[in-house]
Amino acid sequence: MYALLKKIYPLRLAPVSEDADRVVRILSKELPFKIHEFPSGAEHNGWIVPKKWKAVKAFIRKGNSLIYDGMKHPLGVVGYSTSFKRNVNLKELKAHLFYHPKLDDALVYHCDYYYKPWKKNWGLSVPHSLFRRLKRGYYEVDLETRFEDGRMKVLDYTLEGEKQDTIILNAHNCHAAQANDDIAGVVVGIEVMKRLRKLKKRRFSYRLIVGPEHLGTAFYLSKLSDSSVKNLRFAIFLEMLGTNKKFALQQSFNGESLIDKAAHSYFRNRFPDYHWAEFRKIVGNDETVWESPGYEIPCISISRLLYDEYHSDKDNENIISENKLEESVRAILSILDILETNSKMKRRFKGLIALSNPRYDLYIGTVDPSVRSAVSSEQKKWNYLMDCLTRYFDQKMTILDIATKHDLDYFKLYEYINKFREKGLISFVQK
Repeated sequence: MYALLKKIYPLRLAPVSEDADRVVRILSKELPFKIHEFPSGAEHNGWIVPKKWKAVKAFIRKGNSLIYDGMKHPLGVVGYSTSFKRNVNLKELKAHLFYHPKLDDALVYHCDYYYKPWKKNWGLSVPHSLFRRLKRGYYEVDLETRFEDGRMKVLDYTLEGEKQDTIILNAHNCHAAQANDDIAGVVVGIEVMKRLRKLKKRRFSYRLIVGPEHLGTAFYLSKLSDSSVKNLRFAIFLEMLGTNKKFALQQSFNGESLIDKAAHSYFRNRFPDYHWAEFRKIVGNDETVWESPGYEIPCISISRLLYDEYHSDKDNENIISENKLEESVRAILSILDILETNSKMKRRFKGLIALSNPRYDLYIGTVDPSVRSAVSSEQKKWNYLMDCLTRYFDQKMTILDIATKHDLDYFKLYEYINKFREKGLISFVQK
């Protein structure tokens, strides 16, 4: 994952650009993606596919002195800037210079023009320290960019399961020179799909969508047939998963879907310090597209908390942890595993079972409080579960429901309930 990330993130990415096409070629060597293409000028609900854009040169001079070369870094020229060649005074120059609000020596990622192709403007990203040093006088701006017709590309890789019900994984690939936001999400999504592909059995189908933020998903969904859309059960947006920050779970629009519950259950037991918030209260991405009227696909976002380098040229490979990328992959797979294994139970017995009888060997030993009062809270929870569990074998509650109600780790609970099935006391009912 780290090697792939290092290969991609430094590129001059945009919704439609030469390097965006290059990324498609690179990622297509990782998975056999289907590539959906949308021509420049295509419109859907007011969203417009922009032209293919390229920055050629970007100089600021004062007299014989070169003040700034915007081509030294992919963020130096604001994305989709128009060409501009003229002498301007300091006030006019500063109106077109953008800097990071917190990092004095950083370049800021500016993407406003991506989504507003009707807004013809130019701009350069400069360090705030340079911005402050500029003195009165006239400056020569020599900015050349090129626009031509192109095609926005959205990558789509599908793994078929036993059911047509599909879980979407989504990440974007349009942010120039941003390693964590969101090439980290892209490489995590690819690795998750590679590992899902190795499973001998999959209950759900899975689809990884990689494309420009908002635009890619909006046009991709508009292309799907109504029957295909009906199969899309849940979506997970993957973003900023490579730093040492703790996990952040952003709920779907209503916060009550099965995937919300599965994610909360996993993080609550395995990463109890995780942060969570309601829809769009942590980061803003394509969840608004998946959840939009007429689609309303529950979409959670799994990320890590915001970091100081966010939307700057310091979002590079140096802030990425290989261990955290791997940890993120395992977290996504675990949440999906909850959905894969979650079932209701059908009882095949009547009356109270002596769980401690060697024939069953289903009793979870606890300390007798009459002998020793120091019983852990975890022991108490499992002891109480044994008093209640057999009543849940009525095909009304799922394993996830029980784990949530009793505040237990889903996987430990699944392992325990599966022993009842192995003893012939229950059968699993999956719908």
